[in-house]
Amino acid sequence: MSKKLSQAALKKACSRHNWALQWCWNYEKMQAAGYAYAMVPVIKELYEGEEEQCRQLERHMQFYNTHPGASSLIFGAGVALEEGGQPEVHDSLKVALMGPLAGIGDTIQATLVTPPFNIIAAGLANEGNGIGAILASTLPVLALFILRWPLFNYGYKQGANVINDVSGAGTIDKLQVGAQILGVTVLGGFIPSMIPTTFPIKLGHDLVIDGEVVSQAKTLQQALDAIFPYLVPIGITFGCYYLIKYRKMSPLTLILLLFVVGFVLGALGWMA
Repeated sequence: MSKKLSQAALKKACSRHNWALQWCWNYEKMQAAGYAYAMVPVIKELYEGEEEQCRQLERHMQFYNTHPGASSLIFGAGVALEEGGQPEVHDSLKVALMGPLAGIGDTIQATLVTPPFNIIAAGLANEGNGIGAILASTLPVLALFILRWPLFNYGYKQGANVINDVSGAGTIDKLQVGAQILGVTVLGGFIPSMIPTTFPIKLGHDLVIDGEVVSQAKTLQQALDAIFPYLVPIGITFGCYYLIKYRKMSPLTLILLLFVVGFVLGALGWMA
């Protein structure tokens, strides 16, 4: 069976999926109810008779769980397969892609989308600007939500070929690694400028003439900045990498070590 879906049915199904996928989320079937609800306009146009329509909808009440944004890609491809008379392929597609796309979606959200917004928001909040709270709480979610419509359209155009786009030639691994690298790069660029390391130890003495300070001695931090700005944070980062990679130190132990060293240096006045 192959029947062309109307644009009204496609738009309605897409909107239902993007808005209501997680409305009936539960621990037994997770997103299955939302997925089935979104398929109703499609099933009604493709299948005749209430009994047959109910039987087809029951197929989509099987366990389903993935990243809500990435699910739009699966749903779009699935609608195209239903339209082409390949419901069994649709069922297999859901099972095959929900796991990998969950990993991709979570990685992109956690390392690529959310951190830059939160860092900018933290900078605004640090200056007393209330927009920072709005930026951190709404814009990342809004950006990921808006992307669901083009993802559905792309999945619908590709159909079953979306499997090759997602899993072929290591695309999943490349996309995840690329998102992680970009996210860490953004974090690495912002954090030192927001939480600078300061060593107020003076190198030498102030030049005093007739009781007035004519020239102040440079601090250790000024000397380091003249050589290489943010040299200390970079050195600490490589030191942490060395301890974790080659000395097999646990991240928790390293965090506690950094806390103790920072506290002691601050108490001695060697770091502010």
